[in-house]
Amino acid sequence: MKALNADPDFSRQVVEELYRPRPKYLSIALPLAIVFGLFGGHRFYLGRTFTGTLMLFTGGGGIIWWLMDFFYLKKMVSQYNLNQQQRQETGQPPLGLDFLPPKHAILTNELPHWLSRRSSRGRVYGSLFLLGLIGFVLGVITGPTGTYEPTIILIIFIIASLIAARLKLAHEIPLINSLIRWVHKLRLYYYHVDPGNIWLLGLRPIYGVFIAPFRPKARAEVRLYLEMGIVFALLLFVSDLMEIAQHDSLWQGLALAFAEFIQTLVFTYLFVAPVGALLTTQILLSRKDWVIWLLSAVCMTGIYIGLRVTGGI
Repeated sequence: MKALNADPDFSRQVVEELYRPRPKYLSIALPLAIVFGLFGGHRFYLGRTFTGTLMLFTGGGGIIWWLMDFFYLKKMVSQYNLNQQQRQETGQPPLGLDFLPPKHAILTNELPHWLSRRSSRGRVYGSLFLLGLIGFVLGVITGPTGTYEPTIILIIFIIASLIAARLKLAHEIPLINSLIRWVHKLRLYYYHVDPGNIWLLGLRPIYGVFIAPFRPKARAEVRLYLEMGIVFALLLFVSDLMEIAQHDSLWQGLALAFAEFIQTLVFTYLFVAPVGALLTTQILLSRKDWVIWLLSAVCMTGIYIGLRVTGGI
């Protein structure tokens, strides 16, 4: 077994970079508010996950909330940056990593505290079974409807976990860089938080939502996966905007685009969350590379079989 900092993808420099707060800009928040404001896009960008989710499911609070936010947008950006600056000055982790201890307490030269309880060979076999099952269920659900976006997102996540972080060129691409940063945040989370019983990981997205209001660590985990799901759902929503123009009714087109947005978000959350937990904990257990590749291959094979069974491909 190796310590976290023995992983070439996750050195102390990565921790330093993650703890360095990134400012938010009005020049980005404003376009997000204009294009995705009804879905809370600008609030998610500014780390206001709870109110962003409320806007997402209420259509911007019946448009009124969305319109009012334009008057407060500059103030929200300033408050976010001030909060980040104060957290940095006191040694606290930035927003989005607030489930972690202060930076000086991050001991990447030590093994995860839960390693002795979670390192059995049976956990590998259990992961193989669950990853194959999750992939199969995803293929079965999305195949008949032709909703391949969650499958694509899951494959992108797997590739990012396996390869992208090791390619220096990938760090220069803005979107890929953000994905790699997210993968590292996920790895930091499970380094500090016991992943728990493997057989409950498949249900983690479901029960996590219910316990999140009462447990800060569970809330942070849910937020991490929603963060990824929302980003990808918003990106795919942009492509749907072209289809809106083909509808006779603008509102009908928006309603269909919104429905696809929610569907992509839900599927991404439900399936990427358990796969992320399973793969990340195995990586932290420092399994040999071929084991991680095998786990990933089993998941993608499950997706393929599920799609074949339902005639999706």
